Amino acid sequence: MKNMEKPSSFAVIGLGHFGLSIVQTLSNYDVEVLACDKEAEKLHLATDYATYVVQADVTDETTLEKMGIGNFETVILAMGEDFEATVIATLKAKELGAKYVVAKATGMRQKKILETVGADLVVLPENEMGAKIAQKLMRSNIFEVLLDSDKFLVVEMKPREDWIDKTVRETDMRRKDSINLIAIIRDDHTVLTVFPDTVIKEGDVLITICNPN
Repeated sequence: MKNMEKPSSFAVIGLGHFGLSIVQTLSNYDVEVLACDKEAEKLHLATDYATYVVQADVTDETTLEKMGIGNFETVILAMGEDFEATVIATLKAKELGAKYVVAKATGMRQKKILETVGADLVVLPENEMGAKIAQKLMRSNIFEVLLDSDKFLVVEMKPREDWIDKTVRETDMRRKDSINLIAIIRDDHTVLTVFPDTVIKEGDVLITICNPN
């Protein structure tokens, strides 16, 4: 993986399970996220997580230029089985000035081709879940996906600003956000058992179970 500074803007193209999980994970960071898919139904699933949503078909080479794709520091191409479109989009994104292009492949042959045409990182989703990829791209943040499956994610995250100095009960995170807080790491070493009256402090690391669906 090529070294890069912590990115602040992402474009995720293709919102299947892999692409959507990246968008959902990036929403935990203070970054700009554009989510793009040609299907309105998939876009709807990303609305609560992305900064912008765009319905577009990137097999049209002019689409990426119209989207201003070169203005995004990291472009993630997660377009399913359309390998030809991924190759074209990789070339076009680099041509338009995207600093870092991540492309999805389905095998080692595709991986080598995408690396040859300029992809900075090529991932094989059967080996790496979307949440794991997002973690790699934001590795300087304390957020880390510890465990993933189709049913739940065990996630390490920093508290939202509106949770700080409130009790777990007051945040109502389980009902509002489908987040179950199972432990708190405080001062980098103390692990706290969580009770409804436990107060969340700035600097805490929250160990949570979230439903990715």
